[in-house]
Amino acid sequence: MPITYRVDAGDALILTTATGTLSDDDILAHKRALLDDPAVVPGMAELSDVRGVKELAVTPDGVRMFTSFDRANARPGGRLAIVASEDFTFGTARMYQMGGAEDNVGVFRTVEEAR
Repeated sequence: MPITYRVDAGDALILTTATGTLSDDDILAHKRALLDDPAVVPGMAELSDVRGVKELAVTPDGVRMFTSFDRANARPGGRLAIVASEDFTFGTARMYQMGGAEDNVGVFRTVEEAR
């Protein structure tokens, strides 16, 4: 799977990294993994670094699916910062943000901006 993560309980932070080719199925599998992980608790923020993604195979239907999944399975208080340096990846992340996640999702070009 091109998405890995680790939970930093001390900082209440999920550190996610995506590399290679990223698809709808990869993102949905990641979201399900977080939902099933007992170390992920309400209120944890997620910093998702997708600068290593070389090919984005995410569809508009996939973006809508992620938004619906998030609404149904929201972590109370959880915020998401997506770091994307490539224009297409950045734009797709903004579509996700504008699809209903404006309040708890930020899209940034650098990790420094995201923090």
